[in-house]
Amino acid sequence: MKYTTAIALAAGIVSVANASEQIDFSGLVHGEIVAEQYAGMGVHISAMNLNQPFDLAAIFDTGLSSTSDPDLEGPWSMGNTDLNTELGNVLIIQENDNGDPDDEGGRPAGELQFDFDFTVRSFGFTVVDVESDTLEHSLVSFYLNGALIESIGFGEFEASGSYDNGAIYGNNSINMISEFEVAGDFDRVVFNVGGSMAFDNIQFTVPAPGSLALLGLGGAMGFRRRR
Repeated sequence: MKYTTAIALAAGIVSVANASEQIDFSGLVHGEIVAEQYAGMGVHISAMNLNQPFDLAAIFDTGLSSTSDPDLEGPWSMGNTDLNTELGNVLIIQENDNGDPDDEGGRPAGELQFDFDFTVRSFGFTVVDVESDTLEHSLVSFYLNGALIESIGFGEFEASGSYDNGAIYGNNSINMISEFEVAGDFDRVVFNVGGSMAFDNIQFTVPAPGSLALLGLGGAMGFRRRR
């Protein structure tokens, strides 16, 4: 876990800016099932598999070789960033329940869900191995108190899309989607996963009032901060 908090000091008054945080799944192990590892920072992760009788979000280590899914192994074949980027751990919808991580290949695969104990202002992420034939099913959706705020198809992150990040999809691809805002604040993010793919570097910004609480939490628990 890596955290960012900016503090401005002027004339004896403390001004707290929006707090930007990131989850990169470091410290977890290949095949580990993810659920409440980040509950201490107010984030709860779950999965829904549309093709299996179990719902598992799991860790895949992209730095390994000769795994059950070489499409998730670096270096990468295409994308909008350095193809030699070392991601380490990524999050997948697990295809099996035998402890050998492999992302669900059914189309659509299912959902990866992030529930927050607070409202969030903006969101960003890295996604790998989005194949072109899954685009029509892949969405990221934002909710507040159970009500849908906005859904964005992954095609909108391509150069011609409304959320242009210059994404280039294909087998063994890597694309970094910068933090962006939607129609309003939200407390739940759902990836509607169209096929085999994985996620990393989950970034989100909390509006300023919530930053005060996060500052206290960070100080109490010794969180590392970035920037």
